[in-house]
Amino acid sequence: MRVVDKVLENVEYTVADHLARIEMNRPHVLNALSKGMFRDLRTALDLATRDNNARVVEITGAGKAFSAGLDIREVGGFKSRAEAREFVYGLVKPFWDQLFKCEKPIISLVDGPAYGAGAEIALASDMVIASTESIFAFSGGRVGALCCMSGVIGPYLMNGRKLVEMNLSGTALAADEARDYGLVSHSVPKQELVPTLEKIIREIMRVSPISNSSFKRIRKTDLSNTKLKTAYSELLRTITSKDFREGSSAFVAKRAPEYYR
Repeated sequence: MRVVDKVLENVEYTVADHLARIEMNRPHVLNALSKGMFRDLRTALDLATRDNNARVVEITGAGKAFSAGLDIREVGGFKSRAEAREFVYGLVKPFWDQLFKCEKPIISLVDGPAYGAGAEIALASDMVIASTESIFAFSGGRVGALCCMSGVIGPYLMNGRKLVEMNLSGTALAADEARDYGLVSHSVPKQELVPTLEKIIREIMRVSPISNSSFKRIRKTDLSNTKLKTAYSELLRTITSKDFREGSSAFVAKRAPEYYR
């Protein structure tokens, strides 16, 4: 196994047998997406994109979760709009830009909760293999934030009514339900996760890499620049709102937020 020379604080990046494995590595907080995590995920995706030895990219999470979504304890209290804007356009947008730029097959391997932006990472992957114990939720609105990317890419991948319901209500789906609605490709028992991944990789390795990259280029044309621009501006709008201040405070205090008082 070849381990990348660059040390990443929040992500473990390895390449072996043509698979670039990106593991979110903050298990003590269920791999919550901090500023550093966004930065390291972008770096790892860039490494995988440029590495000629990597033919397939796997994204997974260490410990008991894929990702719990935004690290509210870290990003819940922006001191200024400028700081929030730097978070959106200096960290979040570059991460998504890099993910969409990658022309290699991306597979999310999910075992446990995938909430908020974590669920969006799975959604944006080319394939999702989830254990039957996994659960998915576009839960950003529960803390006054927003799962902005689900509104951009979700309509092309999921049942539209369920996508809307998941965002407007924050309700979660078990892996089998998520598969039925198009969010998950394969829902399998925990012990079958790696064998299923290995089988799919073997099948991918029988396909021309230029064919796969061309197919992904075609898919990328679905990404509307207008929608992306709106998504980032609306994310900024939510995380600088009084609702986000209330939602993040409630999250930290482990109480129900009061949005309608």
